[in-house]
Amino acid sequence: MARKKSNVKVLNNEYYRQQTSASDFQKKEQALQKRHRHKMQFLIAFALIVTLFCSVRIVKNYTQASQIGTQTETAKKELTEQKSKNSELNLQVDQLKDPEYLQKYIRERYYYSKKNETIYNLPENQSKSVTNDN
Repeated sequence: MARKKSNVKVLNNEYYRQQTSASDFQKKEQALQKRHRHKMQFLIAFALIVTLFCSVRIVKNYTQASQIGTQTETAKKELTEQKSKNSELNLQVDQLKDPEYLQKYIRERYYYSKKNETIYNLPENQSKSVTNDN
């Protein structure tokens, strides 16, 4: 389609210049506001992303700290158990150095006897009940 030739002629007078400068100013102002709005949206999005990233890191650190705390507690419990076991074993080593205790232990554990000695093996349940009655 061919464009129609306009019969309207623009007069270049003071009123026309004021109107066009006002509309140009308004267009520039709107463009500036639009640019400002885009910058603000970008900054808000950036701040949200940074906040989200920091929040994720904080949660990860908190869970790691709680896991380390539980591991520490279990390690402390295991350490106390091992120390008590070690002290019991040290006591047993000291007792085994005593010849009388060693003889008694061997006789009880492995049923060794002295000369002319008879060993009677009683069931453990009956021997406990006999000792509890006395």
